[in-house]
Amino acid sequence: MRGENFIYFSTSSGFFIGVIFSILKGLDINSFLFTTFLLTALFYLVALSSVSFYIKYVDAKRIVFFDKKEIDSIIDNQIFDLERKEDFIIESYNFIKEIEQEELEFLKKNKK
Repeated sequence: MRGENFIYFSTSSGFFIGVIFSILKGLDINSFLFTTFLLTALFYLVALSSVSFYIKYVDAKRIVFFDKKEIDSIIDNQIFDLERKEDFIIESYNFIKEIEQEELEFLKKNKK
């Protein structure tokens, strides 16, 4: 996750947590706004400091990059397996539908 996305996520989470806390606490409108703003700012500052420490202390050269060909082959295998399972599910659905149709026809014949 990119740093700015983490900051956005934390800030919006802080906002909603502030709103929920203020509603549960039953505060008046001024306290409600102040508490929500305070928690949003607190979450923003914590996220900002976390990202800044991460950028400062993590060496970008130590980050391992994935092999694109290997990942593509894994994804292709998973897609193939999903297609095979999907075909099995469709065949099973059609089989069940045929059995139900035969049962309905049998019941209609026996009613007459």
